Amino acid sequence: MNSDNLFGKGLKYEIYIGIKDKDTYEEILDVNDFKSILSDICTEKQISFSLIIQHGGYPHNKGYTTETSLRVSIIGISEDEILRLSERLKKEINTDTVLITKTEIEFCFV
Repeated sequence: MNSDNLFGKGLKYEIYIGIKDKDTYEEILDVNDFKSILSDICTEKQISFSLIIQHGGYPHNKGYTTETSLRVSIIGISEDEILRLSERLKKEINTDTVLITKTEIEFCFV
């Protein structure tokens, strides 16, 4: 079998989002709370996703902070959908900002 025929082209989006509250700069939200919020939204919208829990840091107007940072990987939705999802997550967890990356990929299901 020719492996070139197995792979399709598409876009992978990644949403990087910290769980510190924008008003208190404390982690009020638990990672399991975020998992539940993300799962509920993605189930409602039928969006396939993967979640990676990591640690990150960034400068902001009060200095520099570190926090639990989450990376949500999504393949197969439009740019408009990823922007709507990101805005909803940002609002749900009360954070200042989220980072979205977009990468052209080749993928296959085996």
